[in-house]
Amino acid sequence: MINIKECNEPLVDIKKICPNIKIDLRERRMKKEKIAYLRKTVAEMILRAEKKLPRGMTFVIGDAWRPQYVQEEITKWFIKRFSKKYPSWSKDKIIKEVKKYVAPSNGKYASGHMTGGAVDLRLLKNGKKVPMKSSKLTYQENAKSFQPKLPQYIQKNRNIMFAALKKVGLSNCPKEYWHWSYGDIWWAKRNKKKTAIYGVIKNIF
Repeated sequence: MINIKECNEPLVDIKKICPNIKIDLRERRMKKEKIAYLRKTVAEMILRAEKKLPRGMTFVIGDAWRPQYVQEEITKWFIKRFSKKYPSWSKDKIIKEVKKYVAPSNGKYASGHMTGGAVDLRLLKNGKKVPMKSSKLTYQENAKSFQPKLPQYIQKNRNIMFAALKKVGLSNCPKEYWHWSYGDIWWAKRNKKKTAIYGVIKNIF
């Protein structure tokens, strides 16, 4: 049993802590939210990890703290995407597959993104995105952190990113190479911790 003992650490503007990284939230979100947030400790971890990357590299953040409405929209989007890709699958099978990649939008096991303790990222080198996946693999195959089917140069790129993030204490979701967290209940579960220190922050607007 994992308990959540909220530490009340604030969310911070990621760019104020990590001025060199790129924020790449969906355009619709940026119009409404304008700023990408993480818990202060997590933002500082990202800064330390960035300093461990090779020269010319930084991170591009695709997602950080998420309000509840975004988590709900993502669930709907995945259901639609998988329904189109696998038309022979039943609705129950589609939802079961979606749940492998999208956490709930409420309850104890709500998405780590909703706590501000989780971040989705990849590498940027000299202003360009570094290849992290293969067009020859399915979404599910590409998503796995350990994927031997990937070309060696892509595996090398992932290893560079993984090494920097692990050194500062961030934990990866093995089903999603881009998803890293600290302090949320999923981090606690992966690392066999009894207590998570970040609970859900549903809205800050």
